[in-house]
Amino acid sequence: MAFLIFPIIILLLGGSQVDSIVFSVPHQLASLFKMEEELVLTLKMATGFYKSETLDLYLQTCEPRFSQLPLPDFSDLNPLSVTEYQAKILVDLVGNPIHVYSLMDRLVTQLSVLRKELSGQHRTATIEERIGSIVDEMEMPEENDLEGATQAIARIQFAYQLDPVEMADGKIKGVKTEAKLSVRQMMNIAESRISGVQPMRPAIAKEYALAIEWAEGALTVTQNKVDDKPMEKYIAKFLKSARIEHNSNWRSPVGQKGNLPNEEFFVRKIVNNPKLSTGKELRMEEKDFLAREPKNHHLNQGYNIHDFYSLCRGEQVNHSHAPDKPMCRLTTKNNPYFFLAPLKQEIVSEEPLLHLYHGILTDGEIDFMTTRILSQLQAATVQDIAVSDGGGSKVSNERTQSNGWIWDQEDELLYKLSKKTGKLIEMETTRPEEEMAPGVQWRFVESEAWQMGLYGPGGHYLPHFDAFDSNLMPPDVWGADRLWVGNRIATVMFYLSDLVGGSTAFPNMGVAATPRKGSAVFWYNLDRFGNRDDLSLHGACPTALGIKWVSNKWIRDGAQIWKKPCPGDTF
Repeated sequence: MAFLIFPIIILLLGGSQVDSIVFSVPHQLASLFKMEEELVLTLKMATGFYKSETLDLYLQTCEPRFSQLPLPDFSDLNPLSVTEYQAKILVDLVGNPIHVYSLMDRLVTQLSVLRKELSGQHRTATIEERIGSIVDEMEMPEENDLEGATQAIARIQFAYQLDPVEMADGKIKGVKTEAKLSVRQMMNIAESRISGVQPMRPAIAKEYALAIEWAEGALTVTQNKVDDKPMEKYIAKFLKSARIEHNSNWRSPVGQKGNLPNEEFFVRKIVNNPKLSTGKELRMEEKDFLAREPKNHHLNQGYNIHDFYSLCRGEQVNHSHAPDKPMCRLTTKNNPYFFLAPLKQEIVSEEPLLHLYHGILTDGEIDFMTTRILSQLQAATVQDIAVSDGGGSKVSNERTQSNGWIWDQEDELLYKLSKKTGKLIEMETTRPEEEMAPGVQWRFVESEAWQMGLYGPGGHYLPHFDAFDSNLMPPDVWGADRLWVGNRIATVMFYLSDLVGGSTAFPNMGVAATPRKGSAVFWYNLDRFGNRDDLSLHGACPTALGIKWVSNKWIRDGAQIWKKPCPGDTF
């Protein structure tokens, strides 16, 4: 079979381009970390003849990243290769939300002040020129990138109920790292959350509760460190104002389970009688309140945020569709293809069907797919429901991910993987072999191209449906020859990396699938009558540590007429 090697086609639901979203693309972050190594070497040269608090502060805030990943020692008998070192940058630095926030803070906030100072001194002008030559070769982050990094840290802290003080010391979900946040940076996070300029998700505004938690954490740190004492008065003033504002705008969570309490408001107003209630104490009260509160059917975003984040944390919810006992088995699906290597199948839910298959992809297949897409990744979009024909798209913090597409026709390995996927789920997934020939136009009928997705630190995708709304079908449900391609009947999501956090949670089903490198999770998006199944609502939990590679194979229903026949009771 002949395959053509063409440039990878990017289909971002309408091709929307977004400038300066450096934070959303992990490999751009990796390039910035690498660039900063040269920047730091240049700045250290200046310390030999120039003394400056601004310069010292920049170099001081760089220290945790070099403690986490020292510069390569080429005198070592077994030095890391360039490829190995770049891979460690991606995992150890880019995969850590605190290191990324600190990098964004340095490059967006500190560097401009430092460069202005250096350019104003005759003896350091050449140093500033050297800095300019280094950064001018890069796409540098901007304020919106710093805001993205701020939201990532706040999202992880809220979703996994972490202590800001422990996070500031580099501890994330029980894993100790070398990353550090200063009191100033903790307060920047608090100020960003209470500003309300860019809320972390739709349906909320000023995040008073999160701001108070981070400011209280900053106050705790100042009380333990002599150097941070000057900040104490400012933090106390900020907290007094934030608590008053929280209480003035507070909305009762009674009857609002699934909506409140949230990032904006605690479970009750903050009181100072008999003692001041802290954010940490109020979050503990929240658990007892939610356990007593009856179900609420009026959910602001169409799903229960408490159930979603509980599933992200690995907790059980009341309406779980999970089997009473864990169910794992070996199966061949009566297909000779799997006789010698049976599938390792985990039943996450029997009805509706949600299966997790372990060890589906090899390291070689994963390396091929992730390497293939690297240069094509762009900030991902969500469907824009304001566009009536269903073909609109927009960038939104509902989904912080970069993605791109690769086609079966690009390489025989991809075509074979699609065929293997079809055997795995017992559905049609590939075009006939004659359409793989050179010169044949690429198109999808049975399934879409492979969507490759990469989540960086704090990357997430709020609960959503893969299937299209029947009133907002995109133009591609019909092929160019008026062949019915149809809706997304099913999803196969492959996990291509190990990480901390990042589960796929189904809040209406009450279950979650845990990522494990080489595994794949499969579910139906449409019910047996062809309607979108409400239970298929799912979201990507925030990536806490590491980077999360996924690949989606969306199966279209037009070609499944003989694989998924209509049930008899529909007639």
